[in-house]
Amino acid sequence: MLRRAATVLGCLAYAGLALGSGLDRLAASDPAMAQRVPAAFASQALRTLGAQAIEQGPAGEVLRLGQAALNDSPTDPQSAAMLGAGLLASGDRAGADRAFRVAGKLGWRVPITQSYWMNQALAQGNYTLAALRLDALLRQQPALHRQRALLDPLERNPAGRAALIARMAAAPVWTESYAGDVADLPADVMQQRTTVLLEAAANGLVLGCPVIAPGASRLATLGLYAEGSALWRAHCPAAGSALISDPDFVMAGLGDKLSAFSWEVLGNSELSLGFIPSPSSSGQRLTLDGVTTHPRPFLMQLLALPPGRYALSWSAGNGQLQPSSLILASLACRGAQPSWLVPMLDRKSGRWRAEVNVAAGCPAQVLGFAAAAGSLNIWLEQIRIDPVH
Repeated sequence: MLRRAATVLGCLAYAGLALGSGLDRLAASDPAMAQRVPAAFASQALRTLGAQAIEQGPAGEVLRLGQAALNDSPTDPQSAAMLGAGLLASGDRAGADRAFRVAGKLGWRVPITQSYWMNQALAQGNYTLAALRLDALLRQQPALHRQRALLDPLERNPAGRAALIARMAAAPVWTESYAGDVADLPADVMQQRTTVLLEAAANGLVLGCPVIAPGASRLATLGLYAEGSALWRAHCPAAGSALISDPDFVMAGLGDKLSAFSWEVLGNSELSLGFIPSPSSSGQRLTLDGVTTHPRPFLMQLLALPPGRYALSWSAGNGQLQPSSLILASLACRGAQPSWLVPMLDRKSGRWRAEVNVAAGCPAQVLGFAAAAGSLNIWLEQIRIDPVH
């Protein structure tokens, strides 16, 4: 009987130890759980609570938890880093420096340690080392690109931008987040980031159309049209360098547009639209078939032209390969009611041409095309806008 009771007590004790240890392991990623771990079992819990205290708590609590973590696990680099954070928050810079030196010797994968030594490098004007530390942080947690305290010192300084671009050239995993995870970033952050990305493109680091599309679209949403257009062209080779993005329909399609500055094809029940290879360029030809009772818009693109006078031209024809006047064009300030231009046919080139003025105070324009009323079997290609001098 006594032996059975001892066995039961032993099992209960073991279960209690296992439960405490299990709670502590769960606390590694759950601050709420960390607060419920008994002190005798708290190990991971101390580091979890410490990380939470660094973000929210008073300096004294950070220091207390750092000392407890160091006593619990003196060889864990996170323990020394927590102690360093507590000392720094308490005003003991010399003690913090010693703690972070120990943390660095134990391992560089702790974000607090990388952040500390990044700030030390910035204080010494060593942007190359600071960018290296930031790179290590972002490789572990790409979402940290949203932390202005980390990015601003580098993005706002020419030497810092150069060092950051040098790290990006190694194609780290965070580059796509840095360029594309921008849906809610404010205007000043987007302007800083755009400066970095434009300088990167100028140095040969071109990220590609899908990666840069969210950033270009975010700039347009913020009303930064010129910046968005420049960013789009700098990192999307298929968009080209002309005043119109993708003037030969190289990447245009009938699906959703890739960015705010891409072609948008407007479907309707009266027109059948399609893209076929162009016989006269390396791009595509947009074909239209159907019967319309009044002008039907079918294509548009957002532009960011500086004030001035421009010549808009395009090639349009019918099934008999004759120039067709059944395609209407407009170029209006964004938000204004469009009016159809009256083009002239250059019979030598077979292209239609109309001049239009972009007034000051019109930072963005909408280029639009519509099919005239009638029975249609027509096509459109090779759209150009050129300044008129």
